Order: sequence, then structure tokens, then C-alpha cells
Amino acid sequence: MVQTTQTYNFDASIRNAMQEALRERGHVNILIAGRTGVGKSTLINAVFQGNLATTGQGRPITQNTREIKKEDIPLSIFDTRGLEMADFSTTINSLRSFVSERSREADPQKHIHLAWICIAEDLRRVEPAEEELVKMLADYMPVIGVVTKSRADQGFKAKVQELLPLTRNVVSVRAIPEELDEGVRLPAKGLNELVDLTKQVVP
Repeated sequence: MVQTTQTYNFDASIRNAMQEALRERGHVNILIAGRTGVGKSTLINAVFQGNLATTGQGRPITQNTREIKKEDIPLSIFDTRGLEMADFSTTINSLRSFVSERSREADPQKHIHLAWICIAEDLRRVEPAEEELVKMLADYMPVIGVVTKSRADQGFKAKVQELLPLTRNVVSVRAIPEELDEGVRLPAKGLNELVDLTKQVVP
């Protein structure tokens, strides 16, 4: 029962914190990127409090990017195609063109204001391609590292921060509660911290 109450309050606090963070900043655009399977869709759904990040949802912006937004929240998340190492050069060139073009828009509400780079904790490594991606995006916007599917850090968050020094910070997130095989329930965590950090770095 205590756990259920904490989950409800946690969800409400995320929603309230996000609305407060965005109210005075106009419309905020966040780019989210990461390898296929790192949990981007789960993170997007947790932030928006709904099942929005499903196949076919969102407005296609480029071949590799779609815009997801919810009517009552002044926020757009630009969900990028999963980073496949074989197609990485094509994907990063497409992203570079997209964010560069947006950065030249006269209307600042069309800029991409922030990037979340997602790296799954269970992969236990940072690819050179992800390092290159952060370097490219950091030329245009603040970047936050998001360690997804967090269960037992064991120093991985610090390693990500070390390998991606251009990130403003790294946050460990478990976007939804998780039931382990042993019957142990891990509550959601890290979303409040991610929202707070986002509030701090959005221009």
C-alpha cells in the first residue's frame, strides 16, 4: 500500500514539475536519441503520462525523426530513429542537418533546446558512435546523459560521465516500476531528477 501511494505521488510530481518547468519558457523542444532497445519509448511515455511513443504516433519531421507532443503540455519530444551502428554515419549526418537547420530559425521556439542521450545500463558500455553523437549535439544545445533501465549502477553512471564529458550531467532512470524474477519490485526512479536537471539547463 505504501508503495502504491508513493507511485501515485511520484507520477503527480513529475507532471507538476514538468508543467512548472515549461510554463515560463514557452514551447520547449527536446531531442531524444539512443540505440534501438534502450527504452526511449518508455521514457517518453513516462514523461508524457500516456502511451504516445508507439509505432505510427507523432508527426514525421525527417526520415529519421518524428515529433511527439501532448496538447496540454508546451513540450515537443523529437524521437530519433534508433542508432544502429551499421547506419550510424547516415543517421548522424541527418541529425546534424536537422539540428543545424533548426538552430538557424528566427523563432527560438523552433530551436532544439536540449538533448537526452539514452544509454541502457544493462549494456554496460558506451560506443564510440555515442561519443561522436554527443560531441556533435553539444555544438548546438545542452546534452544530458540518461542511463536507462537502471537496476544496479555499480559505477556505470560515473563511467558514462567520464566517457561523455560534454554532457551537462548524467541521470540514472528507471521509467516504470519493474518486477524481477525473484518477486522483488523495483519502483520507478530518476524522473524527478531528470525533470529538475532539464529545468536547469533549458535556455
